[in-house]
Amino acid sequence: MSEAIDIAAIRDGCTCLRARRASRQLTQLYDRTLAAGGLTANQFGLLAYLEGSGPLSIGDLAAAIGKHPSTVNRDLRPLTAERMVATAADPADRRVRTLRITAQGRARLRRALPLWRRAQDQVRQAIGPDATRDLNDLLDLASARLERV
Repeated sequence: MSEAIDIAAIRDGCTCLRARRASRQLTQLYDRTLAAGGLTANQFGLLAYLEGSGPLSIGDLAAAIGKHPSTVNRDLRPLTAERMVATAADPADRRVRTLRITAQGRARLRRALPLWRRAQDQVRQAIGPDATRDLNDLLDLASARLERV
């Protein structure tokens, strides 16, 4: 006889399901707000990361944001098509492509920044400033510890 499935324990106790639900809700809030700037939350994050880090390989960008390089490559396609991100061969290793934000990407990021701030404020208002800070700290801690698992 097979083991019974305790659906209530899964539904009520699964950390992954809870994190994914909250992540979807946050992403939807940011996507709705950033849409007026012509970006998704994901695109905003990629542009912001490239602005802050300078030229990076796809592998280095993927490692920094915790995604598979093929997913990052797919995420970059619209940004590259709209000339917000440029790719070039790495001078040290011509097989490696490096990414950099362009002037168009920087301009779009600047236009979207007030919208991002509005989304940040909506999150703080919805869950409170202390809870927002605690959530961010807990997410950083979870990310660092789960990296080692």
